[in-house]
Amino acid sequence: MKSLAMLPCLLLLCAPLRAAAGAGDDMTKLKTLGATVEKDAKFPPVISYTLKNGLRLLILEKKFVPTVSFTMIFKVGNVDGRPGKTGLAHLFEHMAFKGTRTINSAGFEKEKLLLEKVETAAKALIAEESKASPEPAKLQELRKNLADAEKAADALIVKDEYWKIYNELGESGMNAMTSTDYTGYVVSLPANRLQAWMIIESDRFKNAVLREFYRERSVVMEERRMGESDPNRLLWETLFTNAFAAHPYHNPTIGWMDDLKRLTRTDADQFFKTFYAPNNATLAVVGDVKPEEVIKLAEKHFASWEKRTLPERNYTKEPPQKSEKRISVFFKAKPALRMGFHNPGYWNPDIYGLLMLSEILSNGKTSRFYRNLVEGKQLALYANSGHSTPGDRYPSLFVILAAPKAPHTVEEVENAVMEEIDKLKKEPPTPWEMEKVINNYEAALVRQLESNSGLGMSLAQNQQILGDWKFDWKVTDELRKLKPEDISRAAGKYFTRDNKTIVFLREPETQVEGK
Repeated sequence: MKSLAMLPCLLLLCAPLRAAAGAGDDMTKLKTLGATVEKDAKFPPVISYTLKNGLRLLILEKKFVPTVSFTMIFKVGNVDGRPGKTGLAHLFEHMAFKGTRTINSAGFEKEKLLLEKVETAAKALIAEESKASPEPAKLQELRKNLADAEKAADALIVKDEYWKIYNELGESGMNAMTSTDYTGYVVSLPANRLQAWMIIESDRFKNAVLREFYRERSVVMEERRMGESDPNRLLWETLFTNAFAAHPYHNPTIGWMDDLKRLTRTDADQFFKTFYAPNNATLAVVGDVKPEEVIKLAEKHFASWEKRTLPERNYTKEPPQKSEKRISVFFKAKPALRMGFHNPGYWNPDIYGLLMLSEILSNGKTSRFYRNLVEGKQLALYANSGHSTPGDRYPSLFVILAAPKAPHTVEEVENAVMEEIDKLKKEPPTPWEMEKVINNYEAALVRQLESNSGLGMSLAQNQQILGDWKFDWKVTDELRKLKPEDISRAAGKYFTRDNKTIVFLREPETQVEGK
Protein backbone atom coordinates (compact mmCIF):
# COMPACT_ATOMS: atom_id res chain seq x y z
CA MET A 1 0.00 0.00 0.00
CA LYS A 2 2.85 2.40 0.73
CA SER A 3 3.46 4.85 -2.10
CA LEU A 4 6.46 7.12 -2.71
CA ALA A 5 4.79 8.95 -5.59
CA MET A 6 5.01 12.36 -3.92
CA LEU A 7 8.35 11.86 -2.17
CA PRO A 8 10.67 13.20 -4.94
CA CYS A 9 8.63 16.37 -5.25
CA LEU A 10 8.49 16.79 -1.47
CA LEU A 11 12.25 16.39 -1.14
CA LEU A 12 12.92 18.84 -3.98
CA LEU A 13 10.83 21.51 -2.29
CA CYS A 14 12.26 20.89 1.18
CA ALA A 15 15.88 20.97 -0.02
CA PRO A 16 16.03 24.73 -0.71
CA LEU A 17 14.19 25.34 2.57
CA ARG A 18 16.94 23.50 4.45
CA ALA A 19 19.60 25.40 2.54
CA ALA A 20 17.83 28.66 3.40
CA ALA A 21 17.76 27.70 7.07
CA GLY A 22 21.47 28.50 7.26
CA ALA A 23 24.84 26.93 7.77
CA GLY A 24 26.16 25.19 10.86
CA ASP A 25 27.37 28.41 12.50
CA ASP A 26 23.89 29.91 12.22
CA MET A 27 22.38 26.82 13.82
CA THR A 28 24.86 27.06 16.66
CA LYS A 29 23.88 30.70 17.27
CA LEU A 30 20.19 29.77 17.30
CA LYS A 31 20.76 26.99 19.82
CA THR A 32 22.74 29.43 21.96
CA LEU A 33 19.69 31.72 21.97
CA GLY A 34 17.56 28.81 23.19
CA ALA A 35 15.85 27.99 19.90
CA THR A 36 14.92 24.47 18.82
CA VAL A 37 16.06 23.57 15.31
CA GLU A 38 14.03 20.91 13.47
CA LYS A 39 16.43 18.37 11.94
CA ASP A 40 14.11 15.58 10.83
CA ALA A 41 13.98 15.62 7.02
CA LYS A 42 10.32 14.55 7.15
CA PHE A 43 9.39 18.06 8.33
CA PRO A 44 10.15 21.61 7.15
CA PRO A 45 13.21 23.07 8.94
CA VAL A 46 11.16 25.19 11.34
CA ILE A 47 12.93 27.09 14.12
CA SER A 48 10.94 27.09 17.36
CA TYR A 49 11.52 29.63 20.13
CA THR A 50 9.47 30.60 23.18
CA LEU A 51 9.79 33.94 24.95
CA LYS A 52 9.75 33.97 28.76
CA ASN A 53 6.21 35.40 28.64
CA GLY A 54 5.02 32.29 26.77
CA LEU A 55 4.78 33.65 23.21
CA ARG A 56 5.73 30.82 20.85
CA LEU A 57 7.63 31.69 17.65
CA LEU A 58 7.75 29.36 14.64
CA ILE A 59 10.17 30.62 11.99
CA LEU A 60 10.73 29.16 8.54
CA GLU A 61 13.33 30.80 6.32
CA LYS A 62 12.42 30.72 2.61
CA LYS A 63 14.50 32.63 0.08
CA PHE A 64 12.26 32.12 -2.96
CA VAL A 65 10.91 35.72 -2.99
CA PRO A 66 11.80 38.78 -0.83
CA THR A 67 8.59 38.71 1.20
CA VAL A 68 7.56 37.50 4.63
CA SER A 69 4.19 36.34 5.98
CA PHE A 70 3.11 36.77 9.59
CA THR A 71 0.39 34.71 11.27
CA MET A 72 -0.60 35.34 14.90
CA ILE A 73 -3.07 32.78 16.27
CA PHE A 74 -4.77 33.17 19.65
CA LYS A 75 -6.45 30.19 21.28
CA VAL A 76 -9.71 32.05 21.74
CA GLY A 77 -12.83 31.63 19.66
CA ASN A 78 -16.55 31.71 20.01
CA VAL A 79 -16.40 28.59 22.17
CA ASP A 80 -14.84 30.82 24.85
CA GLY A 81 -17.75 33.28 25.04
CA ARG A 82 -19.64 33.20 28.32
CA PRO A 83 -23.41 32.59 28.29
CA GLY A 84 -25.10 35.87 27.44
CA LYS A 85 -21.89 37.18 25.82
CA THR A 86 -21.75 35.17 22.58
CA GLY A 87 -20.06 36.88 19.65
CA LEU A 88 -17.39 38.64 21.71
CA ALA A 89 -14.50 36.85 20.00
CA HIS A 90 -15.70 37.93 16.56
CA LEU A 91 -16.55 41.46 17.67
CA PHE A 92 -13.13 41.91 19.25
CA GLU A 93 -11.50 40.80 16.01
CA HIS A 94 -13.19 43.82 14.40
CA MET A 95 -12.01 46.07 17.23
CA ALA A 96 -8.39 44.94 16.89
CA PHE A 97 -8.08 47.15 13.80
CA LYS A 98 -9.18 50.32 15.62
CA GLY A 99 -5.70 51.26 16.74
CA THR A 100 -3.78 51.83 19.95
CA ARG A 101 -2.88 54.70 22.27
CA THR A 102 -0.64 56.10 19.52
CA ILE A 103 -2.22 54.77 16.31
CA ASN A 104 -5.61 56.17 15.20
CA SER A 105 -5.50 58.74 18.02
CA ALA A 106 -4.84 62.50 17.94
CA GLY A 107 -4.35 62.59 21.72
CA PHE A 108 -5.14 59.56 23.82
CA GLU A 109 -5.22 61.19 27.28
CA LYS A 110 -8.11 63.43 26.20
CA GLU A 111 -9.67 60.68 24.10
CA LYS A 112 -9.65 58.29 27.06
CA LEU A 113 -11.91 60.60 29.06
CA LEU A 114 -14.29 60.98 26.12
CA LEU A 115 -14.42 57.20 25.60
CA GLU A 116 -15.39 56.78 29.24
CA LYS A 117 -18.31 59.17 28.66
CA VAL A 118 -19.34 57.13 25.61
CA GLU A 119 -19.33 53.99 27.77
CA THR A 120 -21.42 55.61 30.50
CA ALA A 121 -23.98 56.79 27.93
CA ALA A 122 -24.07 53.38 26.20
CA LYS A 123 -24.60 51.45 29.43
CA ALA A 124 -27.49 53.72 30.39
CA LEU A 125 -29.11 53.13 26.99
CA ILE A 126 -28.63 49.36 27.18
CA ALA A 127 -30.16 49.29 30.65
CA GLU A 128 -33.26 51.12 29.44
CA GLU A 129 -33.55 48.99 26.28
CA SER A 130 -33.35 45.85 28.44
CA LYS A 131 -36.42 46.78 30.47
CA ALA A 132 -39.67 44.93 29.82
CA SER A 133 -41.36 48.26 28.95
CA PRO A 134 -38.76 50.89 28.05
CA GLU A 135 -39.98 54.50 27.94
CA PRO A 136 -39.88 55.89 24.36
CA ALA A 137 -39.02 59.41 25.52
CA LYS A 138 -36.24 58.11 27.75
CA LEU A 139 -34.86 55.99 24.91
CA GLN A 140 -34.78 58.99 22.60
CA GLU A 141 -32.92 61.05 25.20
CA LEU A 142 -30.39 58.29 25.91
CA ARG A 143 -29.74 57.68 22.21
CA LYS A 144 -29.03 61.38 21.76
CA ASN A 145 -26.66 61.32 24.74
CA LEU A 146 -24.75 58.40 23.18
CA ALA A 147 -24.62 60.07 19.76
CA ASP A 148 -23.30 63.32 21.30
CA ALA A 149 -20.66 61.44 23.31
CA GLU A 150 -19.52 59.50 20.24
CA LYS A 151 -19.32 62.69 18.18
CA ALA A 152 -17.07 64.29 20.79
CA ALA A 153 -14.80 61.22 20.87
CA ASP A 154 -14.67 61.11 17.07
CA ALA A 155 -12.90 64.46 17.02
CA LEU A 156 -9.76 62.76 18.39
CA ILE A 157 -9.76 59.79 16.00
CA VAL A 158 -7.26 59.65 13.15
CA LYS A 159 -9.50 57.65 10.81
CA ASP A 160 -8.11 54.39 9.36
CA GLU A 161 -4.52 55.25 10.29
CA TYR A 162 -3.74 51.61 11.05
CA TRP A 163 -4.73 50.53 7.52
CA LYS A 164 -2.91 53.46 5.91
CA ILE A 165 0.34 52.57 7.67
CA TYR A 166 0.17 49.02 6.36
CA ASN A 167 -0.70 50.19 2.85
CA GLU A 168 2.40 52.37 2.85
CA LEU A 169 4.47 49.41 4.05
CA GLY A 170 3.30 47.39 1.02
CA GLU A 171 0.98 44.93 2.75
CA SER A 172 -0.65 42.04 0.97
CA GLY A 173 -3.50 39.87 2.28
CA MET A 174 -3.95 41.69 5.59
CA ASN A 175 -6.91 40.05 7.27
CA ALA A 176 -8.27 38.50 10.42
CA MET A 177 -10.60 35.59 11.08
CA THR A 178 -12.61 34.22 13.98
CA SER A 179 -13.68 30.60 14.30
CA THR A 180 -15.23 28.54 17.04
CA ASP A 181 -11.72 27.65 18.24
CA TYR A 182 -9.33 30.52 17.51
CA THR A 183 -8.79 34.06 16.28
CA GLY A 184 -6.07 34.78 13.74
CA TYR A 185 -4.36 37.86 12.30
CA VAL A 186 -2.40 37.62 9.05
CA VAL A 187 -0.43 39.88 6.71
CA SER A 188 2.40 39.61 4.19
CA LEU A 189 5.01 42.34 3.74
CA PRO A 190 8.25 42.99 1.89
CA ALA A 191 11.06 41.23 3.76
CA ASN A 192 12.68 44.52 4.81
CA ARG A 193 9.56 45.43 6.84
CA LEU A 194 10.23 42.85 9.55
CA GLN A 195 10.95 45.35 12.31
CA ALA A 196 8.02 47.56 11.28
CA TRP A 197 5.65 44.63 11.79
CA MET A 198 7.17 43.90 15.20
CA ILE A 199 6.69 47.51 16.31
CA ILE A 200 3.08 47.80 15.08
CA GLU A 201 1.80 44.41 16.24
CA SER A 202 3.44 44.43 19.65
CA ASP A 203 1.78 47.81 20.20
CA ARG A 204 -1.58 46.47 18.96
CA PHE A 205 -1.68 43.53 21.36
CA LYS A 206 -0.23 45.38 24.33
CA ASN A 207 -2.05 48.69 23.96
CA ALA A 208 -5.26 48.12 22.00
CA VAL A 209 -7.89 50.88 22.33
CA LEU A 210 -11.47 49.85 21.62
CA ARG A 211 -12.66 53.05 19.98
CA GLU A 212 -15.84 53.22 17.86
CA PHE A 213 -17.08 50.12 19.69
CA TYR A 214 -20.82 50.71 19.40
CA ARG A 215 -20.64 51.60 15.72
CA GLU A 216 -18.71 48.39 15.08
CA ARG A 217 -21.22 46.46 17.17
CA SER A 218 -23.95 47.83 14.88
CA VAL A 219 -21.96 46.60 11.86
CA VAL A 220 -21.82 43.10 13.36
CA MET A 221 -25.53 43.19 14.20
CA GLU A 222 -26.28 44.08 10.58
CA GLU A 223 -24.04 41.19 9.50
CA ARG A 224 -26.13 38.98 11.78
CA ARG A 225 -29.37 40.21 10.14
CA MET A 226 -27.97 39.56 6.67
CA GLY A 227 -26.98 36.05 7.76
CA GLU A 228 -30.57 35.35 8.77
CA SER A 229 -31.52 35.81 5.11
CA ASP A 230 -28.75 33.47 3.90
CA PRO A 231 -30.13 29.91 3.53
CA ASN A 232 -26.67 28.35 3.73
CA ARG A 233 -25.82 30.05 7.01
CA LEU A 234 -29.27 29.24 8.35
CA LEU A 235 -28.77 25.55 7.57
CA TRP A 236 -25.44 25.38 9.38
CA GLU A 237 -26.69 27.31 12.38
CA THR A 238 -29.74 25.09 12.71
CA LEU A 239 -27.57 21.97 12.50
CA PHE A 240 -25.17 23.08 15.24
CA THR A 241 -27.83 24.42 17.60
CA ASN A 242 -29.69 21.13 17.42
CA ALA A 243 -26.73 18.73 17.38
CA PHE A 244 -25.09 20.33 20.43
CA ALA A 245 -27.34 20.49 23.46
CA ALA A 246 -24.74 21.33 26.12
CA HIS A 247 -21.37 22.19 24.58
CA PRO A 248 -20.83 25.83 23.45
CA TYR A 249 -20.27 24.68 19.85
CA HIS A 250 -24.04 25.20 19.60
CA ASN A 251 -23.55 29.00 19.62
CA PRO A 252 -23.03 30.79 16.29
CA THR A 253 -19.62 32.43 15.91
CA ILE A 254 -21.19 35.77 15.09
CA GLY A 255 -23.26 35.56 18.30
CA TRP A 256 -26.96 35.68 19.12
CA MET A 257 -28.70 38.95 18.36
CA ASP A 258 -30.01 39.35 21.92
CA ASP A 259 -26.45 39.00 23.22
CA LEU A 260 -24.94 41.34 20.63
CA LYS A 261 -27.25 44.23 21.45
CA ARG A 262 -26.27 44.01 25.14
CA LEU A 263 -22.48 43.74 24.68
CA THR A 264 -20.50 46.69 26.04
CA ARG A 265 -17.04 48.06 25.47
CA THR A 266 -16.32 47.00 29.05
CA ASP A 267 -17.17 43.39 28.11
CA ALA A 268 -14.82 43.51 25.11
CA ASP A 269 -12.03 45.08 27.14
CA GLN A 270 -12.33 42.34 29.79
CA PHE A 271 -12.32 39.69 27.04
CA PHE A 272 -9.15 41.24 25.63
CA LYS A 273 -7.43 41.30 29.02
CA THR A 274 -8.44 37.68 29.68
CA PHE A 275 -7.48 35.94 26.44
CA TYR A 276 -5.12 38.21 24.49
CA ALA A 277 -2.01 37.13 26.35
CA PRO A 278 1.36 36.03 24.94
CA ASN A 279 1.03 32.64 26.63
CA ASN A 280 -2.20 32.12 24.64
CA ALA A 281 -0.64 32.84 21.23
CA THR A 282 1.63 31.43 18.53
CA LEU A 283 3.39 33.59 15.94
CA ALA A 284 4.51 32.00 12.66
CA VAL A 285 6.98 33.95 10.50
CA VAL A 286 7.57 32.43 7.06
CA GLY A 287 9.65 33.94 4.28
CA ASP A 288 12.88 35.73 3.47
CA VAL A 289 14.08 36.32 7.03
CA LYS A 290 17.01 35.36 9.24
CA PRO A 291 15.67 33.39 12.23
CA GLU A 292 18.25 34.90 14.58
CA GLU A 293 17.09 38.42 13.67
CA VAL A 294 13.42 37.46 14.12
CA ILE A 295 14.14 36.14 17.63
CA LYS A 296 16.12 39.22 18.66
CA LEU A 297 13.44 41.61 17.38
CA ALA A 298 10.68 39.57 19.03
CA GLU A 299 12.54 39.78 22.34
CA LYS A 300 12.97 43.53 21.89
CA HIS A 301 9.34 44.31 21.06
CA PHE A 302 7.24 41.50 22.57
CA ALA A 303 9.11 40.58 25.77
CA SER A 304 7.34 43.32 27.77
CA TRP A 305 3.93 41.90 26.83
CA GLU A 306 2.60 40.71 30.16
CA LYS A 307 1.97 37.02 30.72
CA ARG A 308 -1.44 36.27 32.29
CA THR A 309 -3.13 33.46 34.13
CA LEU A 310 -5.56 31.95 31.66
CA PRO A 311 -9.02 30.85 32.81
CA GLU A 312 -10.09 27.24 33.14
CA ARG A 313 -11.74 26.09 29.93
CA ASN A 314 -13.37 22.83 30.91
CA TYR A 315 -16.64 23.52 29.13
CA THR A 316 -19.69 21.31 29.53
CA LYS A 317 -18.98 18.05 27.75
CA GLU A 318 -21.59 17.13 25.15
CA PRO A 319 -23.49 14.06 26.41
CA PRO A 320 -23.98 11.15 24.00
CA GLN A 321 -26.84 11.73 21.60
CA LYS A 322 -29.53 9.09 22.08
CA SER A 323 -32.08 9.89 19.40
CA GLU A 324 -32.16 10.88 15.77
CA LYS A 325 -32.94 14.56 15.27
CA ARG A 326 -34.75 15.65 12.09
CA ILE A 327 -35.49 19.32 11.51
CA SER A 328 -37.14 21.11 8.59
CA VAL A 329 -36.33 24.75 7.82
CA PHE A 330 -38.73 26.52 5.48
CA PHE A 331 -37.13 29.14 3.29
CA LYS A 332 -37.65 30.54 -0.18
CA ALA A 333 -34.62 28.82 -1.67
CA LYS A 334 -33.68 25.63 -3.44
CA PRO A 335 -33.85 22.53 -1.21
CA ALA A 336 -30.73 21.22 0.50
CA LEU A 337 -29.66 19.23 3.53
CA ARG A 338 -27.01 19.26 6.22
CA MET A 339 -26.31 16.11 8.22
CA GLY A 340 -24.10 15.69 11.27
CA PHE A 341 -22.78 12.72 13.28
CA HIS A 342 -20.87 13.34 16.50
CA ASN A 343 -17.17 12.49 16.22
CA PRO A 344 -14.84 11.60 19.14
CA GLY A 345 -12.46 14.54 18.67
CA TYR A 346 -8.80 14.79 17.72
CA TRP A 347 -7.56 13.12 20.89
CA ASN A 348 -9.17 9.83 19.85
CA PRO A 349 -7.41 7.72 17.17
CA ASP A 350 -10.77 7.00 15.52
CA ILE A 351 -10.61 10.52 14.04
CA TYR A 352 -8.17 9.31 11.37
CA GLY A 353 -10.57 6.62 10.19
CA LEU A 354 -13.27 9.30 9.90
CA LEU A 355 -10.88 11.57 7.99
CA MET A 356 -10.14 8.75 5.54
CA LEU A 357 -13.85 7.99 5.31
CA SER A 358 -14.69 11.59 4.43
CA GLU A 359 -12.07 11.69 1.68
CA ILE A 360 -13.29 8.42 0.18
CA LEU A 361 -16.85 9.70 0.13
CA SER A 362 -16.35 13.16 -1.30
CA ASN A 363 -12.85 14.14 -2.44
CA GLY A 364 -12.83 14.67 -6.19
CA LYS A 365 -14.62 13.20 -9.17
CA THR A 366 -13.56 9.65 -8.34
CA SER A 367 -15.15 9.86 -4.88
CA ARG A 368 -18.20 7.74 -4.13
CA PHE A 369 -20.61 10.63 -3.68
CA TYR A 370 -19.66 12.25 -6.97
CA ARG A 371 -19.39 9.01 -8.94
CA ASN A 372 -22.68 7.56 -7.69
CA LEU A 373 -24.95 10.43 -6.57
CA VAL A 374 -23.93 13.34 -8.79
CA GLU A 375 -22.73 11.73 -12.02
CA GLY A 376 -24.21 8.23 -11.83
CA LYS A 377 -27.78 8.45 -10.51
CA GLN A 378 -27.88 12.24 -11.06
CA LEU A 379 -29.74 12.62 -7.78
CA ALA A 380 -27.64 15.47 -6.37
CA LEU A 381 -26.24 18.78 -7.55
CA TYR A 382 -23.44 18.27 -5.04
CA ALA A 383 -22.61 15.99 -2.11
CA ASN A 384 -19.63 16.71 0.15
CA SER A 385 -18.42 15.87 3.63
CA GLY A 386 -16.01 16.94 6.36
CA HIS A 387 -14.72 14.93 9.29
CA SER A 388 -14.55 17.71 11.93
CA THR A 389 -16.91 20.69 11.94
CA PRO A 390 -17.34 23.31 13.43
CA GLY A 391 -14.09 22.93 15.36
CA ASP A 392 -11.10 20.82 16.39
CA ARG A 393 -10.47 21.75 20.02
CA TYR A 394 -13.35 19.58 21.22
CA PRO A 395 -15.34 16.66 19.78
CA SER A 396 -17.48 18.05 16.97
CA LEU A 397 -19.34 16.66 13.94
CA PHE A 398 -18.70 14.63 10.84
CA VAL A 399 -20.85 16.62 8.41
CA ILE A 400 -22.45 15.85 5.06
CA LEU A 401 -23.90 18.56 2.84
CA ALA A 402 -25.91 17.92 -0.30
CA ALA A 403 -28.63 19.32 -2.52
CA PRO A 404 -31.06 17.40 -4.76
CA LYS A 405 -31.15 17.80 -8.50
CA ALA A 406 -34.74 18.45 -9.68
CA PRO A 407 -37.09 16.67 -9.68
CA HIS A 408 -35.48 14.63 -6.89
CA THR A 409 -36.15 15.37 -3.22
CA VAL A 410 -34.01 15.86 -0.12
CA GLU A 411 -35.34 12.54 1.18
CA GLU A 412 -34.06 10.74 -1.91
CA VAL A 413 -30.64 12.32 -1.47
CA GLU A 414 -30.60 11.43 2.24
CA ASN A 415 -31.40 7.80 1.41
CA ALA A 416 -28.73 7.67 -1.27
CA VAL A 417 -26.13 9.15 1.09
CA MET A 418 -26.98 6.59 3.77
CA GLU A 419 -26.80 3.78 1.19
CA GLU A 420 -23.21 4.80 0.39
CA ILE A 421 -22.35 4.84 4.09
CA ASP A 422 -24.03 1.48 4.68
CA LYS A 423 -21.96 0.00 1.84
CA LEU A 424 -18.79 1.12 3.61
CA LYS A 425 -20.02 -0.43 6.84
CA LYS A 426 -20.37 -3.81 5.13
CA GLU A 427 -17.66 -3.64 2.48
CA PRO A 428 -14.32 -2.01 3.35
CA PRO A 429 -12.88 0.47 0.86
CA THR A 430 -10.40 -0.78 -1.71
CA PRO A 431 -6.65 -0.33 -1.17
CA TRP A 432 -6.68 1.91 -4.26
CA GLU A 433 -9.21 4.28 -2.66
CA MET A 434 -7.14 4.56 0.50
CA GLU A 435 -3.92 5.05 -1.45
CA LYS A 436 -5.56 7.84 -3.44
CA VAL A 437 -6.48 9.64 -0.22
CA ILE A 438 -2.89 9.45 1.08
CA ASN A 439 -1.45 10.64 -2.23
CA ASN A 440 -3.88 13.56 -2.34
CA TYR A 441 -3.00 14.47 1.23
CA GLU A 442 0.72 14.41 0.48
CA ALA A 443 0.15 16.52 -2.64
CA ALA A 444 -1.70 19.09 -0.54
CA LEU A 445 1.28 19.26 1.84
CA VAL A 446 3.59 19.93 -1.08
CA ARG A 447 1.34 22.69 -2.41
CA GLN A 448 1.23 24.19 1.07
CA LEU A 449 5.02 24.59 1.04
CA GLU A 450 4.72 26.96 -1.91
CA SER A 451 2.63 29.52 0.00
CA ASN A 452 4.21 31.54 2.81
CA SER A 453 0.84 32.63 4.17
CA GLY A 454 -0.78 29.19 3.86
CA LEU A 455 2.15 27.49 5.55
CA GLY A 456 2.24 30.12 8.29
CA MET A 457 -1.44 29.54 9.03
CA SER A 458 -0.92 25.78 9.17
CA LEU A 459 2.06 26.04 11.52
CA ALA A 460 0.47 28.51 13.95
CA GLN A 461 -2.97 26.90 13.98
CA ASN A 462 -1.65 23.37 14.51
CA GLN A 463 0.64 24.51 17.31
CA GLN A 464 -1.92 26.59 19.14
CA ILE A 465 -5.00 24.40 18.69
CA LEU A 466 -3.63 20.86 18.32
CA GLY A 467 -0.42 21.31 20.29
CA ASP A 468 2.10 20.46 17.56
CA TRP A 469 3.09 22.44 14.46
CA LYS A 470 4.08 19.13 12.81
CA PHE A 471 0.52 17.82 13.08
CA ASP A 472 -0.31 18.00 9.34
CA TRP A 473 2.80 15.97 8.47
CA LYS A 474 2.13 13.39 11.18
CA VAL A 475 -1.39 12.76 9.86
CA THR A 476 0.10 10.92 6.87
CA ASP A 477 1.72 8.40 9.21
CA GLU A 478 -1.60 7.86 10.99
CA LEU A 479 -3.43 7.37 7.69
CA ARG A 480 -0.87 4.79 6.58
CA LYS A 481 -1.54 2.75 9.73
CA LEU A 482 -5.19 2.30 8.78
CA LYS A 483 -6.48 -0.93 7.31
CA PRO A 484 -9.62 -1.12 5.13
CA GLU A 485 -11.56 -2.79 7.94
CA ASP A 486 -10.77 0.19 10.23
CA ILE A 487 -12.82 2.40 7.93
CA SER A 488 -15.80 0.05 8.04
CA ARG A 489 -15.50 -0.15 11.83
CA ALA A 490 -15.52 3.67 12.13
CA ALA A 491 -18.54 3.92 9.83
CA GLY A 492 -20.43 1.36 11.89
CA LYS A 493 -19.48 2.99 15.19
CA TYR A 494 -20.34 6.61 14.44
CA PHE A 495 -22.89 6.58 11.60
CA THR A 496 -25.85 5.42 13.66
CA ARG A 497 -29.39 6.79 13.75
CA ASP A 498 -29.18 7.83 17.39
CA ASN A 499 -25.99 9.82 16.63
CA LYS A 500 -27.52 11.64 13.66
CA THR A 501 -28.88 15.17 13.27
CA ILE A 502 -30.25 16.20 9.88
CA VAL A 503 -31.62 19.55 8.72
CA PHE A 504 -33.69 19.87 5.55
CA LEU A 505 -34.10 23.17 3.73
CA ARG A 506 -37.54 23.20 2.14
CA GLU A 507 -39.46 25.77 0.18
CA PRO A 508 -42.52 27.12 2.06
CA GLU A 509 -45.75 25.38 1.25
CA THR A 510 -47.88 27.43 -1.14
CA GLN A 511 -51.09 28.67 0.45
CA VAL A 512 -54.15 27.96 -1.67
CA GLU A 513 -56.31 31.07 -2.06
CA GLY A 514 -59.51 30.92 -0.02
CA LYS A 515 -58.20 28.27 2.39
